[in-house]
Amino acid sequence: MNLRLACVLLALTSSCVMSSAQPHAVRVERQGERWVLLRDDQPYFVKGGGGTGNPTLLAQLGGNSIRTWGAPDLEPRDWPDGTHRSLLDVAEEHGLTVCAGFWVQHPRHGFDYDDEAAVKAQLDEARAFAEKWKDHPALLMWGVGNEVTHETDPVRPLREVNRVAQVFKEVDPNHPTMTAIPGVWNGLAAHVAQNCPDIDVLGVNAYGGLHAVPQELLRQGYDGPYVVTEFGPIGHWETAVTPWGAPVEQSSAGKARSYRELYNLAVKSQPDRCLGAYAFLWGQKQERTSTWYGLLLDTGERTPATDVMSYLWTGSWPAHRVPLVDGIECDAALSTINPGTEHNARVVMDDGSSEVSGLTVEWKLLRESTATSSGGDPESRPAELQGMITSAGPGAVRLRAPDRPGAYRLFVFVRDAHGGAGTANFPFRVRAE
Repeated sequence: MNLRLACVLLALTSSCVMSSAQPHAVRVERQGERWVLLRDDQPYFVKGGGGTGNPTLLAQLGGNSIRTWGAPDLEPRDWPDGTHRSLLDVAEEHGLTVCAGFWVQHPRHGFDYDDEAAVKAQLDEARAFAEKWKDHPALLMWGVGNEVTHETDPVRPLREVNRVAQVFKEVDPNHPTMTAIPGVWNGLAAHVAQNCPDIDVLGVNAYGGLHAVPQELLRQGYDGPYVVTEFGPIGHWETAVTPWGAPVEQSSAGKARSYRELYNLAVKSQPDRCLGAYAFLWGQKQERTSTWYGLLLDTGERTPATDVMSYLWTGSWPAHRVPLVDGIECDAALSTINPGTEHNARVVMDDGSSEVSGLTVEWKLLRESTATSSGGDPESRPAELQGMITSAGPGAVRLRAPDRPGAYRLFVFVRDAHGGAGTANFPFRVRAE
């Protein structure tokens, strides 16, 4: 009897805790010449990470918001602390908000917007999604679609984005709507303004070209509020390539510099229009390489770009800085070499040395990715080759070129004792004899 009573009391207590957390009213308002995002009438500037990797770390480093892409991202899951909770619940615990993304289907993936049944089903899904999460206190805004205009004429998909946004506004008038577009070029911002009157905030995904976004928005006549919804390193589609087409990836130190420079040019310098930014990717993914876009590694370590974002968010550097790896020095880099030949390689730190005392250095040789996908579509990771690398001292190795002709990539990972890791890689090709 006592046990039963205790269980009832526990259930009631849990219910009270759940119901005591009230949703926050969020809106976008123009105050004179300045656009402001208001949460419970208080200015709220987005200091965000795009992705669901390690929300605890995001909060510890000074971030305040998470951006997601689709409904599954919010569903309950198992977390490292042993709990099974939704992302919104975890975000609330850490004082974070969530831009809740709803995936609007892409014509390039085969979705037919002339299929009335499919269009209605998408609208119904949006309504159910909004109804489910609209009252959660961690909700900041709705992300209505991501790059739905990619590789297609923008008008029709943007009109459908607006129909979905209308559903969110009907169900939930207390949170603004935003859609993310792939850059602003070719008049895309103007297309959003013309076809999406129910979108409150323009989201812009941009990488190497981010510095030009503020000027381009004005050139297209868009003077509304925007959030940089993705930014980071130079993209694989806009970087230098080798003669055989392999993209050249920045070192992790180079990426950290890009995050800082681009943020200052397109976010910090635009206080009247920019409502904040989501750094991409707060997590890890395979996109041309396993290290290109992730602020975290697949083994969990944080990269130097997280130090930069923490500094931009808080004005202070973390107590333990991540190792700054600036590259790999090797005569095989970006070159075509003969099969079976041997080459010396050494890691280059930001001071030009190979000093790695107190650090752990790991080298990996992989086949080059053959992916040709775009827009962040899923990719498989190439195979790793064994037995081709031998140690040649601290921070250095002897690389033996594979016997099989083809394209390859050498990686280095330099880890410290505080959960940080710097990385670099270079592509090379083995010629046919």
